[in-house]
Amino acid sequence: MTMTETALAELAELREPTDAAAILANVEAILPLLAEEAEDCSAVGHLTDRAHRALLAAGVYRAGFPARHGGPEMSLTDQTRMVEMVATVDGGVSWNVAILAATGFYASRLGEDAYAELYPHMDLPTAGSFHPRGRADRVAGGYQVSGTWRFGSGIHSAHYVLGGAAVFENDEAVLKDDGSQLILGVWMSTDEVEILDDWHVVGLAASGSSGYQTSGYFVPESHAFDRYFEPDPHADPLNKIVDLPFYSMAGIAIGLSQHAVDIARDALRAKPAPGERELALLGEAESLVRAIRAVVYEGVRRIDEAIFTPGELPGPSVMARGDAPIATDLARRAVDLCSELVGSRLIFQAFPMERIVRDLVGLAAHASTWRSRWIDVGRTVLEEER
Repeated sequence: MTMTETALAELAELREPTDAAAILANVEAILPLLAEEAEDCSAVGHLTDRAHRALLAAGVYRAGFPARHGGPEMSLTDQTRMVEMVATVDGGVSWNVAILAATGFYASRLGEDAYAELYPHMDLPTAGSFHPRGRADRVAGGYQVSGTWRFGSGIHSAHYVLGGAAVFENDEAVLKDDGSQLILGVWMSTDEVEILDDWHVVGLAASGSSGYQTSGYFVPESHAFDRYFEPDPHADPLNKIVDLPFYSMAGIAIGLSQHAVDIARDALRAKPAPGERELALLGEAESLVRAIRAVVYEGVRRIDEAIFTPGELPGPSVMARGDAPIATDLARRAVDLCSELVGSRLIFQAFPMERIVRDLVGLAAHASTWRSRWIDVGRTVLEEER
């Protein structure tokens, strides 16, 4: 019995996760369970076994597997919706969803034989980090890999872990045709790397973003891919561009802000007669959430439109987006308004708004939400033909 079958025995009401509709329905069904586990996930600093088994059974980790391997090949729109749904329960748990759902993106970069070897089935979640870079020395049949990587989100629930490594041969850097050094993503068994006890943070604790390290780990040549491969219009839709796995993370800001609005709404409902000022604060927060949702989903819709068209790539104006930074900025505004509505209860750890505030701090620290992302947007706007 596979791990998924074991999990399905406990969660018998779930559908077989063969397509996007089934996976989204399953995620909705397990939200109460994830809500029950949220506090424990935050306390231990990674997914609890119960939360992990529920996500596994729901099919979350299968999301990015290509159709040619029997995967659901979920659109970025549906993946973002999946992340948003879980973020309405807990930001750190949703971070695991966004990261481990990328397993299939990476798996489809393998050759057929290596894919069959590493992924005999789709329920082998894969974590990873590409910074700081490790070192891969060419040896007979593959690479000798050493390094220490930070922010290995989801590693405590992962079967494999990827590491970014700069390639050397005879102590000389291996260069690509464009003169840049070859940087690989290499597969390693999570059981065979050392997971570091370095994840003690203010927010997104449940993401389990621990560092990891190894020394002299042998990686066969077929278990590696060019981390910075050129866009390929003929690749699997979710693998046409190297950065596609990270776009669903914008759903976290939507879910966190929606969760805050839900808490504030319930707090006002408990009052005998909310004042006009309180109603205005709630209305403004709700409008901000709608604005975030509109910006994010319009962005991923445009990317989906291009990548799911055979032989087509998204243009620069589609990919150079500032959606994650603006989503996070607006989410912080929405949560500030909701925090004002709930008052002093905000500071108590037993009150759920407190964790939302902390998780937003963690979200804003991630590179995908940095305002520097807008430089590329501005450059594209300036150069784009009208």
